[in-house]
Formats: sequence, structure tokens, C-alpha cells
Amino acid sequence: MVNLIDDPWISVVRRDGTRETIAPWEITGGTEPVIRLDAPRPDFNGALVQFLIGLVQTAIPPGDNRDWRRKFKTPPPPHELKNAFAPYAHAFNFDGEGPRFMQDYDLNEGVESSVDRMLMEMPGEQTLKLNTDHFLKRGTVNHICRSCCAMALFTLQTNAPSGGRGHRTSLRGGGPLTTLVMGTTLWETVWLNVLPRDQFEILGNAAKTADPDRFPWMGPTRTSTRNEVTAPTDVHPAQIFFSMPRRIRVDLDHPESGRCDICGCASETLVSKYSTKDGGVNYKGAWKHPLTPYYQPKNAEEPLPKHGQADGIAYRNWLGLVQNDTESRTQPALAVQVFRNERQRNLTDYLGYSAPLWAFGYKTDNMKVICWNESTMPLLHVGEAVREQYEGVVTALLKTADLVAVSTRSCIRKALFGDRKDAGGNIPEVDSRFWQDTESEFYAVLEALREAMERGEDTTALKLQWLSSLSREAEELFKVYSQADLIGVADPRRIALSQRMLRNYTSPRNKKIRDALDLPRGPDDGDAKPRGTRKRSVSTR
Repeated sequence: MVNLIDDPWISVVRRDGTRETIAPWEITGGTEPVIRLDAPRPDFNGALVQFLIGLVQTAIPPGDNRDWRRKFKTPPPPHELKNAFAPYAHAFNFDGEGPRFMQDYDLNEGVESSVDRMLMEMPGEQTLKLNTDHFLKRGTVNHICRSCCAMALFTLQTNAPSGGRGHRTSLRGGGPLTTLVMGTTLWETVWLNVLPRDQFEILGNAAKTADPDRFPWMGPTRTSTRNEVTAPTDVHPAQIFFSMPRRIRVDLDHPESGRCDICGCASETLVSKYSTKDGGVNYKGAWKHPLTPYYQPKNAEEPLPKHGQADGIAYRNWLGLVQNDTESRTQPALAVQVFRNERQRNLTDYLGYSAPLWAFGYKTDNMKVICWNESTMPLLHVGEAVREQYEGVVTALLKTADLVAVSTRSCIRKALFGDRKDAGGNIPEVDSRFWQDTESEFYAVLEALREAMERGEDTTALKLQWLSSLSREAEELFKVYSQADLIGVADPRRIALSQRMLRNYTSPRNKKIRDALDLPRGPDDGDAKPRGTRKRSVSTR
């Protein structure tokens, strides 16, 4: 029998580069500490870290900040973790006759599917029927080991997209965005995202202590064939991490021998099929997952979780991931808020003034997975005395970057197509390059801004430095994408006028730029307005 608490099944890397497979209770200890997960797929790593955070949050939540700091500086040894996890081990059997991890309690009939359908990105039934699986081919994953099967199952339940009528999405909807604070070891990464007991218990009904209230596979499924819902008041908050929207039962009665098509290990107990049925747990209501940012739509009663985007995760997403975004009414994940507001100031001697934020998730479109994205960005510690003012300036820097990005794209289109309204395409690579190429400068300016504000210095020079970097990038992208070097096929006059418009749009004298950055206005400053619409001759020599 495979037990996901007692048995080794999680691949990790230690500080000296050693790779090994451990049980959850072994994430601490050893001569060289475990520094990161090493699953065969990035989405498995994202799921596994949430599994570990959820397990620790359930078994040993800190009573208060003092308790939290003590275990951060002195991690509990493996035997202590094993004892803490032991009362829950019976709920983490992956096989056997009784309840099985993340599998329907009493699914006796269902639609049989090949095991590759458990992977988020694999083609669905309609794609296979139409024979349109051009890029992700069927038949590439036929047999997987039980460790990979457990990872795939947990990944699906945690991120579940729409699966057709009655096949429920995850507690956070299809393809939720996950953000968490990273430490220098795996234990630190887990513990940095575990909330104090009282803050976690209000996310559900802590009085519901039966096994099925924490782990839904431990009892009959709360089915939703008549659209019945499961709200936070119905179950223990631990179910936030161990939600089970899909009714699935893995076929473990017909094991096969060979090599796992995901990790490559040899096994005598490979899995090739599972059964599924609609009407799983229908999570609705005021759920708030501590690892996900939430935004408040104008016409919605409850905040909604943020989801992945096709254009990736970059510093343009800073607002809402790191600090509040008042415009979109988005707040960072609860775990990030707790770290920045209560913990970071006590850890600067250990972590320094910057700890990484790890953001990841799928972008889904109904039943279809578009892409997987993940990125890191620094969580800078700023003194409380200047934090509000600092975040206001950071918002201004981001707003300015957005203004310049929009102007760059607009002027390139004008250079290419003039005023044609039938010209299609958004030239997405322009946006992508703009944000990617200016990211390192943004973080450098943030650090310089923190130092300047804590010393009480004026920040105008840093704002102008940032604008200068944006303007240089805009000019470079214009040169690359406007066909300025192809005079034989381009319209040189239109290109010159568009370039002049771009320079005016990105000038510190431009009213929108000046207002965004709150720049002081000189006595000779006028509004730098684009002059590309005036009729005048332009030399192209």
C-alpha cells in the first residue's frame, strides 16, 4: 500500500545538489537541507508545494507569531513532523480497499478514460474525435507510476478547469493563480506560507472536524447533480488545500510493468486508466484561498480569485500580487499580506531586504489549457514610516510604464498601417518585449527608491531615470518593428511622423506622463502634444 505521508514519493534537491526522493516528514533534517522540489513537471512542483503547505497548515499551525518565528529559525526535526502528521496518515492512502487520496469514496460506475487525460494540457474528447490534436498528441503518455499519478491527480483537483456539463472546476475556478513567499530551504518556503491558527480557521468552519470535512475523499461525496453547493461554512478550512471537485477513481486493479511515461522510472504497478463521473463537489460562496490574490468586481457580492494570463507573469502584475491595486480592487494573497505586514520586518537580518515571490498557474479557456506560466519577483521590505508613500510612487512607475507601452504599440501600428482601421493584429511581441526588457531596471529603481525614501531624499531623479529607460526601450522597439530600416518598402514620411509622436508621448513634458509621475512643472513647460497630424514636409534623408 502506498501512503503519501509515510512513504517517500516527493523528489527534492539538497543544497549540495544531491537529488533524492523523500516522504513529507523528511523535508527538514539531513546534513544538507532540502532547498527545492524536483518533480518531473513544473505544474507538479506547484501542486506539491501547495500539498506540503496544506499538510503543515493542517497538522501544526502556529499559535501566534512568536510560535511561528521559533519554528522558522529552528525547524522541527523529521521525527517531530512524522509524529505531527501521524494522526492524518490514514487519510493519505493512495491505494488499498478503503478511502483513497483524492479519489471518489464510492464511485462504482463512470466513464473510463486513459490516464493521460488526467494531465491538464492533454487533448480532450472533442479534440480527439475531430482528430485535431496537432501539437499535443494522443498516445504520448500511456502508463505512469503511482507517485506521478498522485501528483497528476492532486494537480488536476487543485487547478481543475471546466470539464463539460457537471464536471466541476477547482475551488478557485479553472487555472487559479498561486503566489507564495520563497525561503532559502523547502521548509522555509512551506512555513513562510502557513498562517497563524486563528487567521486560517476563519476561512472555513473549524467546528467541522470529521475526516470528510477536512479530506472529502474520506466519506461519501457531496455531489452536485442538482447543483447543490459547498460553501466555507459547510466544511473545515483544511479543505481549501484538499478540495476535490472531480469524481475520479484510479484503476489500480490492473497494474502493468514497464517505465513511467512521465518520470521514466521502472515500475511493476503502472497505472493506465481511471474512471470519472460528473456531479462532484461544487465549491461556491465566499471561499478565500490563502495563496491566491482576489479582486472585487463591481457587480459581484464576493471577491473572485485571480487567474493566469496568456501573456505571462511579469512586473506589470506587481499591483495585486505584491501590493494592493485600488483601480482593479485587487488584493495580494493572504499569505503574502501576512508576510509583508507581520513577518518580513523580523526577518531582514536573515532573508535580507528582499524575499522572492513565486507566482505560477495555468491559463485556461473553458476546457482548454492555453499555457503554464511561472515567475519570481522580489518582495522588498520598506519601513513602515515611508511604506504608503513608497507604494504610491511604485504605482506611479507602473502606470507610466503602461502609458509608454501603449504609446509604443500605437505608434508602431501607425508607422506600419497609418490610419487604416482594417489592419488586424495586436503585435503582442511588442508588449512582451517591452515588459521583459525593462524588468531588471524596474527592480533596480525600486531598490534605489526604497533607500532614497528611507533617507528622506527627493525621488524626482529616480522617476526621470525610470522614464528615460522606458523611452529608450520604446525607441528600440520602434526601430525593430516599424520597418524603419526598410525604406524601399516602407513609408518613410509616415514612419518619421510616428516616431516623432512616440517621442512626444514619452516626453517628461507630456501631461499624462507628468501627471502619472507627479513631476514638478517648470516655468517653460507646456503640454507636449503629438504633432504627427500637422501637415508639414519631413525629410527622410
